[in-house]
Parts: sequence; structure tokens; C-alpha cells
Amino acid sequence: MSPRGGSPKGRAVISASASQKERRGVGPMTPKGRERRTEILRAARKVFEEHGFLDTRVADIVAAADVAQGTFYTYFDSKEAVFAEVARQVIERMMDELHTEYVPDMEPVERIRRAMVRFIDAFRPNAVMIGLIEQVGTFTPEMRRLRLQLRESFVDRTARGIRRQQEEGVADPDVDAVMLAEILGAMVDQTCYIWFFLGKKFDTALVVESLTTVWARGIGIKGA
Repeated sequence: MSPRGGSPKGRAVISASASQKERRGVGPMTPKGRERRTEILRAARKVFEEHGFLDTRVADIVAAADVAQGTFYTYFDSKEAVFAEVARQVIERMMDELHTEYVPDMEPVERIRRAMVRFIDAFRPNAVMIGLIEQVGTFTPEMRRLRLQLRESFVDRTARGIRRQQEEGVADPDVDAVMLAEILGAMVDQTCYIWFFLGKKFDTALVVESLTTVWARGIGIKGA
């Protein structure tokens, strides 16, 4: 079955009640308990990626994790709760992978090129979950916030980089750094979504060079 999981249906609701949110993540926090919780999360991600959110059942996750159903409910209240936790892990991991130290002497266009490669490399292994988060976000505020969290982190980091290049006389001082970061970030994000989630075939080197060129010209690097 396709990992896309079809269109969201009105009957599917992911928002947890206040009591669920309070209980989410509880369970025996012994080393064995943490290991079991991790295994459930690992199994849940695999099942969600294979079946999509709507077609996944708690029974599927339990079977994949090889635990009793009661054990699952020791740690998570519902399918919605475990999906939210898997989604948070994916977002946090991607944000960590996008972080890099600033190298002051690096040629501006090469710095942009490396940033494009980092984003592509971070998006590629997480594409199915990112796509599912986006789909589920159409009918739940929690997932919408998580999806925006990743984007806003990228935009904020990008805007700081553009401002730094403006101060160094590399980028056009008249462009709005935040708005340009939003627009250029959308370009990179949507390209990766079409490429890795929807399955359109692209040549990696051509994508990197094309994104780099548009980005460099967009912020006004001379000779880009």
C-alpha cells in the first residue's frame, strides 16, 4: 500500500485531549522501559511510512514492535499520540542536521551550494514522514505547527545568513532578508517535496546547481 495514505478524512482526528497530553510519554523510565518506548517509536515510524497515517492501526504498530497492546498504552494513549512523537523526532533531527558553523572565508556561492546539499540530505531520508506530517496537518493544528516549526527554523537561520552577507557587502543591501528567506526557503522545500515525496525524478547535481544559482542571484551576489 502506498505510504501516501490517501486523502485525509473528516473522521480522522489527531488532536489529543488535555489528559492525553499529560499522559503522553509516560511509562517505566528504567533503561528497559526507555528501550521499549524507543522500539515502539521505531516500529511506529516504519508502519506509518508503509501504510500512511489513516490506514495505520495501533494493532499494526504493536505487531511491528512485537509488544503487547497493553504495553503500547503504557507509553502512548493512541495512534495520534505516537504519530505526534515520531513527527517531533523527525523535525528535531532535521533541524540538528541543518545546523552548521559559519566559515567566514568561504566563497559566497560555495556556501550557498553547501547549504542546498545539507537541506537535500536532511530531507531525503525523512521525506515520507514530512509528507505525512503535511497531510495530517490539513486536519490537525498540532501537526501544522510542527511542519511550520521546521520551516521557521530554516527561514530564521537563512535570514540571519542573508543579513550577514549584506553586512559583508556580498548580498544586495536593499532586499528584505526575512521575506527573501521565506520565498527562497519555499523554493527549496517544495522542490524536495516534489522530488522525494511525490516521486518526480531529478538529477541531483542539476538540482543543487539550479537551486544555488537562483538563490545566489536572488540575494544579489554579483556575478552569480
